[in-house]
Formats: sequence, structure tokens, C-alpha cells
Amino acid sequence: MNLTPDRLEQALSQGLAPMYVIAGEEPLLVTESADAVRAAAKAQGYTDRRVLHAEGGFDWSELRAAGRAMSLFAEKTLIELHLPTGSPGRDGGAAIKDAAQALPPDTLILIICAELDSRSRNSAWFKAVDKVGVTVFGWTPKGRDLHRWLGARLRQEGIEAEPDAVALLAERVEGNLLAGAQDIAKLALLHPGRRIDVELMADAVADHARFAVFDLIDKALAGPPEAALRTLDRLREEGLEPFPIVAILAAELRKLARVVNAHDAEAVCAQIGVFRRRIPLMVQAARRHSPASVRWMLSLAGRADRGAKGVDKHDPWGDLLTLVWVLAAGRDARGWMAAAAARLEPLNA
Repeated sequence: MNLTPDRLEQALSQGLAPMYVIAGEEPLLVTESADAVRAAAKAQGYTDRRVLHAEGGFDWSELRAAGRAMSLFAEKTLIELHLPTGSPGRDGGAAIKDAAQALPPDTLILIICAELDSRSRNSAWFKAVDKVGVTVFGWTPKGRDLHRWLGARLRQEGIEAEPDAVALLAERVEGNLLAGAQDIAKLALLHPGRRIDVELMADAVADHARFAVFDLIDKALAGPPEAALRTLDRLREEGLEPFPIVAILAAELRKLARVVNAHDAEAVCAQIGVFRRRIPLMVQAARRHSPASVRWMLSLAGRADRGAKGVDKHDPWGDLLTLVWVLAAGRDARGWMAAAAARLEPLNA
């Protein structure tokens, strides 16, 4: 059975399915849907949670073993399988299909993916899960769908907003649901119980420097580059100095360096203090990068910092443009980085 994220909560309140697949391009919807399944499972006594990451070289016998293992402290087990590529391969597909056809008692399997292409959705393993369980796709809403999503989110926070105010928020969000959720949370804090008109909405989501820089970081982490580069251009046009942008960006890159090679990226994000609603973006960026590319960006950030402080003659805005583009583009920028290495090395000279 296929459900949209907004229908998942109601379905969970009516009972748990034995298996769930949550996938999509929108990290906020994927994360919140997975959180909803975890919370419902915990409430139903699934207190033994086992997390598996099906990355390169993963031994699919671990999935079978996790299903057979009995916990000494809990009678019900939640097996959480992270499938970054959306394709488990032949062995993985067989293991998932076997689990769907003969699920161990008192076991619930939650499979979390980024995106699933048409080939994966037509695969035998996916059809086996869909037959016995629930599939949820978190696609980024656009146009009227975005307006409806924002309106529902506002109502969820107890906020009544005029249609023009919702339209203004949709224009400001530009498809970044995380930014929209943050703006709505701020509205609930600043104007509890008030009807939000265009003027109040404009004031709440105004591009004050601090919020604008964090908006830039969110867009660069989320990718693709176009929205982040537009934000960077706007900050420069508004006369913001490059130093605070470099400082905040470098801090996020240092966090990304901790996350990019982590076995459990979400857990590391929590340990190092990544803002909860930014964790999906940080994990998404980590998937696009390698430790080497993050080190490269940190070196360039160091040069941008020296340029912003006037220590050397490098143009910090040029370095910021490169940094934002590379961070948002990920793998698409790796060939360019390799070609530019000779021209840009040594960055710390």
C-alpha cells in the first residue's frame, strides 16, 4: 500500500504494518516519516532497535541474522535498514524479498532510501514489500502542492494565515521545506494565536543577515547549486561582509568532515550538535561528498578566511562562490576539482 507522508500518521494510528519503505528526494519528509514509524513502533512495544547500513560490501546475512536474533530485554524488534542508493543489488533484493515473505514474529522492518527509480519500484523485492507493507514517497511539493503543504504545516502549529501570506512564504522557501518549517516554527513563537497577514509574514521571514547566512548554508547542503548561488549573490548585493559567511560555512564544513565517513551519520550529527532539523541536509551533503572533497573545501575556506581578514590578496567572494558551488554540487564538481587542483594548489600558501 502506498501512502503520502501526510496520510502516514493516520494510518499508523490504526495499526502497524510489518514492513515500511520510506523514500524520496525531500529529506525533511523522509526523516519525519521515518520518525513517525519509529515513534509508533516504540509505543507498540518495539523497544529493541537494530540499525543496518547497506553500503558497499554490506553482508546481507546481517539482515537475516537480525530477524532471527532474540533480544534479552525486549520481545519486539524494529530492524532499520538504510539503503542509500535505493538499489540493494541481487543479494540484497533476495534478502529483502525473503524477509517480506517470511517475516519473523514480533519484528518490524523499516527501509529508508534516498530516491527509488522506476527500475527499483518495479523490482521483485519492492513488490514483495508493497504487498505486505506500506510504501511512503517524500517528493518535494511544488506549485499548489507546496502552498497546501505550507498551509497544513501552519495549521499544525496552530497558525491561521491569509492566502497571500502563504504565497509569500512559498516564494521565500523556493522548494526548501526545511527553511519553510523553520520559518513556521518562528512564526508560532513570535505570533502565537494571531492571524498572519502579508505584513507579518514579510517581517517574520525577512532576510536579516544572520538568518540569510543560515539559509545559504541550508541551500548549499541541500543542493543543487542554483538556489544557494542566488542567495550568495543577494547577500553580496546587500553589502554583507564575507567574513561571517566564511566563518559559518567553515564551521559547517568541519561538522561535515565528521559526518562524511561515519557509519551512522545521523547519530554523529546528534553527537556534534547539528541542529535537529538540519540533520537531513547534513546527511544528504555527506552522501554527495568524500573525505577528500571535504578536506579540499576546508582548505579553500581557510584561504577565503585569510582573504576576508585582509591577510592576503585572494578574493574571498570568488572563493565563496567556488565553495558554495562545490558543496551543493557534490559529485558533479569532483572532476572540476581535480582539473583545478594544479591551479589552486597550494591553497594554504
